[in-house]
Amino acid sequence: MNRPLIFSGTTEGRTLSEKLSAAGIAHIVCVATEYGGLVMEPSRFADVRKGRKTALEMYDLMKEEAGIVFDATHPYAADVSRNILTACRAAAKEYVRIIRKTDSGLFPENAEIHEFANTAECAAALAETEGNILLTTGSKELAVYAADESVRSRLFARVLPSLESISLCEQAGLSGKQIIAMQGPFSAETDLALIRQFDIKTLVTKSSGRAGGAPDKVKAAAEAGIPVYMIGRPSEETGLSVGEALSKCFGIRSRMHIDLVGIGPGGRSLLTADAAEAIRRADMLFGAPRMVENYAGRRTYPFYRAEDIIPVLESEKPARAAVLFSGDTGFYSGAAKLEPALKEWARASEIKCEISNHPGISSFAYLAAKAGMSYQDAKLVSIHGCSDEGRAAAELVNSVRCNEKTFVLLSGAKDVGLMGKLLTESGLGNTDIILGYQLSYPDELIGVIRPEDCGLVNRKGLYAALIVNEKPEAALLSRTISDDDFIRGGVPMTKENIRHLSVAKLGLTEGATVYDIGSGTGSVACEIAMQSSSLKVYAIEMKEEGCGLIEKNAAKFGLSNIEVINGRAPEAFDGLEAPTHAFIGGSSGDLKDILKKLAEADHPVRVVINAVSLETMAEIQGLPKEFDISDLSIEQISVSRARELGSYHLMTAENPVMIAAFTLGGIR
Repeated sequence: MNRPLIFSGTTEGRTLSEKLSAAGIAHIVCVATEYGGLVMEPSRFADVRKGRKTALEMYDLMKEEAGIVFDATHPYAADVSRNILTACRAAAKEYVRIIRKTDSGLFPENAEIHEFANTAECAAALAETEGNILLTTGSKELAVYAADESVRSRLFARVLPSLESISLCEQAGLSGKQIIAMQGPFSAETDLALIRQFDIKTLVTKSSGRAGGAPDKVKAAAEAGIPVYMIGRPSEETGLSVGEALSKCFGIRSRMHIDLVGIGPGGRSLLTADAAEAIRRADMLFGAPRMVENYAGRRTYPFYRAEDIIPVLESEKPARAAVLFSGDTGFYSGAAKLEPALKEWARASEIKCEISNHPGISSFAYLAAKAGMSYQDAKLVSIHGCSDEGRAAAELVNSVRCNEKTFVLLSGAKDVGLMGKLLTESGLGNTDIILGYQLSYPDELIGVIRPEDCGLVNRKGLYAALIVNEKPEAALLSRTISDDDFIRGGVPMTKENIRHLSVAKLGLTEGATVYDIGSGTGSVACEIAMQSSSLKVYAIEMKEEGCGLIEKNAAKFGLSNIEVINGRAPEAFDGLEAPTHAFIGGSSGDLKDILKKLAEADHPVRVVINAVSLETMAEIQGLPKEFDISDLSIEQISVSRARELGSYHLMTAENPVMIAAFTLGGIR
C-alpha cells in the first residue's frame, strides 16, 4: 500500500508527521541531513529516510512507495521544491505544498527593516555597513556572504549544531568564535542576548514567518536599536497549512487540549502534582520567559497573550499545549482573558478544543505562610501591570485605610516605590509592610519596611506585600463630604444637600465610568469617586481655575480615581472612555449637543442634570421628543439653613434647584 510521503526539514513537516502518527497513519518522511532525522519524534508509523535526493531519486521513491506527496521543505528551498514537483508530475502523484504563515503584522512599529530580493543583494548591501553582523539565515548561502572579506571578518553565523552546518561555516572561512551552533526555537530575549554579547550592529534574517522566528528577531533588533536586513520570499506561496492538509487529505479534524497551569510563585518545588503532570504531558509550553526558561529541551515559546499564542497553535496544531501562569490561575491571572479568547478562536476555526484549569499556590498564600499570618481576613489588591493606575491607587489606599491586612500584588521596584508614596501621602505612613522579593526563588528575601523607605527599594525582580494597619478606620456605609471641607475659589460649587441627592440619583454601580460635566470645584466628582475605588471619574471643566481646584480637592481626599479634563463639553469627550453615568452641573447652553455625544455609547447612560433656570427645565422636558429616554424623574429641591441673628436663629432659603434624572438610550 502506498503511503503518504513528506519531504520535511521544517517545523511544519515535523508537525504533519506527528499528527499522522497520532492518527495511526503510516507514512514516509524524507529529511536532507542526519540532524534533520534526530529532531524527528520517534514513531513506529514514521519511516524516516535521511539524505538529499535528486529529482530522479525522488521519482523512483514516489513510483515505488508513495501515495500523496507533501512538500514541507523550507520556503527558500526553491530548487528542492521544483524537483519535488517535477518528480510528482512524472510519477502522476498528487502534490500538496505545506506553507507557513508570514507575520509581518507582528513586527514592532519602530523596527528598521531593509528588504532584499535575494541573498546576493543583501550581501552587497552588507558590504556598505559597519560593525558586527548576526546572520540567522542558516549555512546554505553562507559562502555568498563570506565572499567579501570586509563582510566575512564581521560575520557571526547562527547555524544548526550539526557537523554539516559547522563544516560549511569552516569552508566559508569563519573561525570558531564566529560560529554560534544552536537549536531553536529562539525567543526575542535569546536573540537580544546574542546581539548584546557579540556587539551586533546589523541582523540578517529571512521573511520566514513565526515558525522561522522572524517576529522575535525583529523585536530583538528593534529593542537593541539596530537595523534588520530581511530577504523576502522568492514568490507568494500557495498551499495548505498543516491543519488544512490534515482535514482535506485525511479527514482528520484538529483536536487539541490546552492546559492553563498555575505554577505558584515560581520555584519548581512549589508546583502541585496536578500542575507538574499537565506540564509533563504537553507537546509545547507557553509562558513568560522566566517561566519557560526552566524547561530546557522542551518546545517552549515565550508568549502568554492570545494574539501571540494562537498563531503558533494554528501553525503547529499540537495535540496538547500548556500555558504557564505565575501564582494561581484564578487570582489576577492572564488566564482570565486567555481562556475566552482561546474558546472563541477554537469555535471560529472549527477545532475541537478542551481547556483545563490547574490552580497553583498564590503568592499571597505563600507570603502569609512565611509571615506566620492568616489571610482569610485580608483584602486582596493588585497594582501589577494595571492599565488604570488611578483606580488601582484608590483601591489600595481605601483598602489599607479600612482593613487590618491588605495583600498587594506588585510588579517591580517601581511599584514598591509607588505603594510607599501613596500610603505616605494618604496619612498611612505608620503601617508596617511585609515585603516579599522573588518569592520561592533562590534569591528570595522577606522583610518588614515602612512606607517612607519604599522608595529606597531598587532590586530588579518581582515583589509582593502584606500591609498591616493595626488601627484601621471603620468603613463608611454612606460616603458624603461637607461643603466646609472643600477648598473653595471663585468657581461655583454644587451645595451638599443637592450634591448628596444628585449622586444618589445616579445609581452608581461598581466599575462605573462617570463624567462630571461642568465640574467646577470638583465637589460632585469627589463625592462620586469616594463611593468606591472601582469607579473612574472624569471631571470635565473648561475653566483653568476650576481644574486646579479639582486637583487640589482630589488630592486632599486621597482620590486617585479622578482624572481632570480641561475643556468644553462635548468636544472634551474625545478620546475618553465611554461613560456609564454622567452628571451635568453646567452645560454652557450645549445640553443637547452633550446628550447627543453621550448617546454614542454602545450602552445606556444614566444621566442626572441640575438646573436652576426655568428655560433649562423647559429644555429638559422636551428631550423625550429627540432622545430615547426612560425612567425620567424631575424634582425641585428647596433648602433652608439656620443662621444666627442676635439671640435668635432664622431660616434662610437657598435658591431652589431642579434635579432631572433619566436613562439615555440613544437618539430617536
